[in-house]
Amino acid sequence: MDSGLTGYKWVVLEEKNKAPEDLLKKFGKVIGQLLYNRKEIFNNNFEEENIYPTLKKLLDPQLFNKLDRISYELAKIIKDKKRIVIYGDYDADGITSTALLVNFFKDINADVRYYIPSRFYEGYGLNRSAIKKISQMADVLIVVDSGTNAYEELLYAKKLGLKVFVLDHHEAKEEIIDDEQIYILNPKLHDDIDVLFKHLASVGITFYVIIMLRRLLNLEVKLKPYLDIVALGTVADVVPLSLINRILVQKGIEEINKRRRTGIKALLDYLSIDKVTSFDVGFVLAPRLNAAGRLDDAKKAVKLLTTKNENKGRQLSIELEVLNKKRQKLTELAFKESQVKLKKEKEIKSIVVADENWHPGIVGIVAGRLAHQYKVPAVVLSVKNGTAIGSVRSTGNINIYKVMEENADLFDRFGGHTLAAGLTMPSKNIERFKEILIDYVSSLKEEDKISFIEVDMEVPLSHWTPENVKKLKILEPFGEGNPYPKFIARNLRIDDFITVGAGNQHLKFWFKDNDGKAYPALWWGSVGFFKKLSVGMNVDIIYTPKLSTWNGDLGVEFIVEDIKIN
Repeated sequence: MDSGLTGYKWVVLEEKNKAPEDLLKKFGKVIGQLLYNRKEIFNNNFEEENIYPTLKKLLDPQLFNKLDRISYELAKIIKDKKRIVIYGDYDADGITSTALLVNFFKDINADVRYYIPSRFYEGYGLNRSAIKKISQMADVLIVVDSGTNAYEELLYAKKLGLKVFVLDHHEAKEEIIDDEQIYILNPKLHDDIDVLFKHLASVGITFYVIIMLRRLLNLEVKLKPYLDIVALGTVADVVPLSLINRILVQKGIEEINKRRRTGIKALLDYLSIDKVTSFDVGFVLAPRLNAAGRLDDAKKAVKLLTTKNENKGRQLSIELEVLNKKRQKLTELAFKESQVKLKKEKEIKSIVVADENWHPGIVGIVAGRLAHQYKVPAVVLSVKNGTAIGSVRSTGNINIYKVMEENADLFDRFGGHTLAAGLTMPSKNIERFKEILIDYVSSLKEEDKISFIEVDMEVPLSHWTPENVKKLKILEPFGEGNPYPKFIARNLRIDDFITVGAGNQHLKFWFKDNDGKAYPALWWGSVGFFKKLSVGMNVDIIYTPKLSTWNGDLGVEFIVEDIKIN
């Protein structure tokens, strides 16, 4: 198994599981193999109606357990003109779920307001103080993107006279409340439900509620225009892009590109984005929505998605961009300070770093970068007044959540899954947690610790004309379970390379392939490998091709992920 300068092992999917000849004949060698590598997400169905699904292929809402009952109760509430408050969350899924319901309810003249807790003063999920305030202004509480495990808070809301609904996709930790006044719609609570429903983000679940409400209330309102918001939340929450989600995102991106929603149009105009792709949704738009909740007030992002005022849309776009740039600066500073702390370690089997100056809104991003660079589990903590708030990211097959469950007494609260989690703990417990994590990682088999890059297949750079790159669109939208295609090109010669970008953090190459041509390529954030490379070297690379325009001419450039020196 090859490995490159990053230290990651290269796993070539074509070598493990070559596509059948009929698929290669139908779609061509490259596209056929790419489809086969994603057979789980396409459910082994390579018919065109499954690859290019229409809205008619969405699973019938009647198959969604409890959806009809909950939607019926909500329809009665709307008919009776009850006062509704949406309780959201400060991440992109919570923001978009909130905005989706607010827009829909306002469009049908329902009485609706919304509340999003502060990441810094209230933390994740429901809290009693907020519930008490809401009970004084509403009859109905609809909790989106949290609430499944908030047993005491839900019962408290009921005690205060609120009718309570939960639209969520998080795993349940314990037995769920069985109460006639508390309605929980969460596909993960049911074993006898199509797994495709379990892949939905909260914003997708919310969209299904809207579908049912339109039927029950016999509304004329068109639902397709709401899919722009659904696509944003679905991609941002990194849920698998299986059939339902693929349809929602694909059609949602089409709606985004129509620029019908005032705030989305303002943001796209401000960022000078012409045609939006799934990449733009995941890496350009979603981070700006998340920046509001990470550093300031998530309601700014909700306002952007609900405003009808063009000037307000422009102003909010500017504010989100300022917050995003601040997030980037704070993240870079904390990442560098973490690396300084790690230089004091004799051996890095796992990472636990903490600082009083790190912003709690960026610890997850820093943990992800550290885990990627050092290929070990990383915990990054923001400490204030004896309390540490942090994020955990893991690598390989290391189940970080299992460690936390087995040592739950160390934490005030925690949640997450195998490779990512969040936590709050007394700062006095940090060293103990660090020791436990080191011991756990040390006890694992070496194969469980291996970090690897999955590569689709070997394809020379000379294969990629603009026409061939365009053929990759058959696989869109890209996201969780359907990653951007990665290829290996072997026996390239480094013709030249230079540092580029802000702070000269990136490397630009010109690689000569077997046809003698020099092909341009970029390797983001790779300046640390500069001294290990030289002109004339023979190398293999992992790369993704993309279209580029230079002086009006359409061409191809390559994004490098790793380099192996031969």
